[in-house]
Amino acid sequence: MNFKSKASTLKKIITKKAIIPKIFFFKVGKFNKNKKIILNKIKRKFSGKIAIRSSAFGEDSKTQSLAGKYKSFLNIDPKNIHLVNKKINEVINSYENNSRKNEILIQKMVNNVKMSGVATSCDKDTFAPYFIINYSYNQNTDRVTAGKKDTQNFVFYKYSKKKPKNKKIKKIITLIQDLEKKTKDKSFEIEFIIDKNNSLYLVQVRPLVNLKKYRVEKYDKLLLKLSKKIQKLQSPHHDLAGDTTAFGVMPDWNPAEMIGIKPKPLALSLYKKLITDQIWSKQRKDYGYKNVSSNYLMASFFGTPYIDVRVDFNSWIPKNLNQDIAKKLTNFYITKFIKNKSLHDKIEFEIIFTCFTASSKKKLKKLLKHSFTRREIDIIEKSLKEINLLTFNKFSQNLRLIDKLKLKQEKIKKSNLYHIDKIYWLVEDCKRFGTLPFAGIARSAFIAKDILSSFVDQKIISHEDFSNFMGSVTTVTSDISKSLNKLGKKEFLKKYGHLRPNTYDINSKNYRTAYNLYFKSISQNNYIKKRFNFSTRQKKIINNFLKNSKIDLSFNRFISFLKESIREREYAKLVFTKSIDMIFENLEIFTKRLGLSKEDAAFIDIHNVLDLYYNLSIHDLKKKFRSEVDSNRSDYETNLKLKLPETITSPNDVYFYYEPENKINFAGNKKTSGEVISISKKINYNLKDKIVLIESADPGYDFLFSRNIRGLITKYGGVNSHMSIRCSELNIPAAIGVGEKKYNELLKSKIINLDCITKKLDILK
Repeated sequence: MNFKSKASTLKKIITKKAIIPKIFFFKVGKFNKNKKIILNKIKRKFSGKIAIRSSAFGEDSKTQSLAGKYKSFLNIDPKNIHLVNKKINEVINSYENNSRKNEILIQKMVNNVKMSGVATSCDKDTFAPYFIINYSYNQNTDRVTAGKKDTQNFVFYKYSKKKPKNKKIKKIITLIQDLEKKTKDKSFEIEFIIDKNNSLYLVQVRPLVNLKKYRVEKYDKLLLKLSKKIQKLQSPHHDLAGDTTAFGVMPDWNPAEMIGIKPKPLALSLYKKLITDQIWSKQRKDYGYKNVSSNYLMASFFGTPYIDVRVDFNSWIPKNLNQDIAKKLTNFYITKFIKNKSLHDKIEFEIIFTCFTASSKKKLKKLLKHSFTRREIDIIEKSLKEINLLTFNKFSQNLRLIDKLKLKQEKIKKSNLYHIDKIYWLVEDCKRFGTLPFAGIARSAFIAKDILSSFVDQKIISHEDFSNFMGSVTTVTSDISKSLNKLGKKEFLKKYGHLRPNTYDINSKNYRTAYNLYFKSISQNNYIKKRFNFSTRQKKIINNFLKNSKIDLSFNRFISFLKESIREREYAKLVFTKSIDMIFENLEIFTKRLGLSKEDAAFIDIHNVLDLYYNLSIHDLKKKFRSEVDSNRSDYETNLKLKLPETITSPNDVYFYYEPENKINFAGNKKTSGEVISISKKINYNLKDKIVLIESADPGYDFLFSRNIRGLITKYGGVNSHMSIRCSELNIPAAIGVGEKKYNELLKSKIINLDCITKKLDILK
């Protein structure tokens, strides 16, 4: 279809699937000549309120979109000729090219609005075959286009034979499908309204900008395979408790935060090898939980990493619980997860029982409403107390292993081993002396923070006390800030040069190779380290908790454990990520000899490299790895276009899903307002006094705190994530894990208000 202007497009459209509100349009030149005649026509033609919209020639075309650039006005009284004239002139004056050919569109406003929004006939970024419906149940019809809150997203694979139950959504889908046939166009955007009688109105149609030719692809076979895979995985399992399962990108080891939603093969395979294949379950078993070592924690569906929550929830069952209790508890967890998808990044604090805290008795008591007996609850409580004891006792043992890893790294660095051999032993040592003890130290830190949070829940300490305590803990972040000022560049890089944003991405530059990029614009930060002391009353209550929980620690030793576990978790991460940097260093040399670039290396599966250590094949390595890179790159390009939800609870979710509103994790006890800046693509910005917006952040993003930022917002991240700890320590207002929908809204904003006290995140401009 030839999209010349909003008005002419609406005039040409004929559909029975929606009502097109009455329109009247005219050229600027005609209005200037016959102003009175046109104003009187508007007065006679329309009863009720009208919209006065821009309809410039070429305003929306296949090569450019000027949506929202020119002025439009809603709810204007057509009888008020003076006001109509004024608003028409304001629209005309907003045109950059004040051509006489430009048009003004007058449109009847829809009454009794129940739902309104915008829908696209394909993904705007990739042109993949998905209908994206962004809507709001609100009388204000500009809520979605203005990027205001209380909007929702629905994603629908356009060739799906399955349809959602929601009748309103089904109507919109049917309308888009009809417009595709009528216009013979596959890439456009519509604005729609549904009134209280459930009548659907088509308000606008405009093309999506398409600067390149794209191929319309179908993914029917792929999505059918995934649907069947989900169905199979949700069947009862002979070795796991729980009647079914679900999947999420953020539970437990938070793959979305650590490696992203669509990681390249090297990052995905390395994360699996170092953590989610076996290391995670070994640590759980050592700490008194059920042995699930035959199960992998993470699945990958078309390149998107998901945590299998049945496997995950089984790994949190204390090993001394009998099968009946284990099954009931697992089913309770899974049901709660499915009903509360927004908790997918905070399952350890809001869904499952992993240790005994000051809130445990109150929370466990709620199990009485879910067919648990008092005896069963007592058994669970006792087992959780035993988990606490094991955690406290193993803490120092894990610290010693981390120190061993540092020695191993130095030995390999100085050795004359071949690059393949170095990679093999760097991986093996990192697993045994790095990620395994790190998992144990992280478990200690989780329990520490869970216990501390329970003191807030039980009103033993306040939210402010909690934030002040977290701010009193010194971690690697503080050390980096101090080192930047005290150490020379050489010494600084010796300690921190291996860190890189996106730790598992070989193409992300580390501090050593891009020092000026990360630290050229250092600001003198104002982060003041606070001291915190518990009151005499608080000490007494906490001592009673320790005694009743059978924790053989004094108050002072217990508080030291809380601080040490949080601090050492970050230190352990600093140490084991050096092994990853060394793996990349050697892998880069190896792949270069094969004629592969650094970008090519990102498409290699680490398992195929490690296999070379013990095995020798007749195949030519150059051809073998070039073929693997090309094949994986092709798969990756397809995977990017496949849209999957953050949580999967049903086979139908692969075809359509609602994007839930995440329950945001706020850090710090301050509020701030200011300019938002996204660093998703570039990082060499002036970030001073800006609220930084970023998809996810791992230890490599610590350079941000040298820029004196005003606040931090991430798309992915849990309540106990790396950045949550960092921001609490520095008392930087932060909203961690806002979710895809909210994140995309914030990307369009300029000024926001971030209030960690009232837990509000609002767009001001």
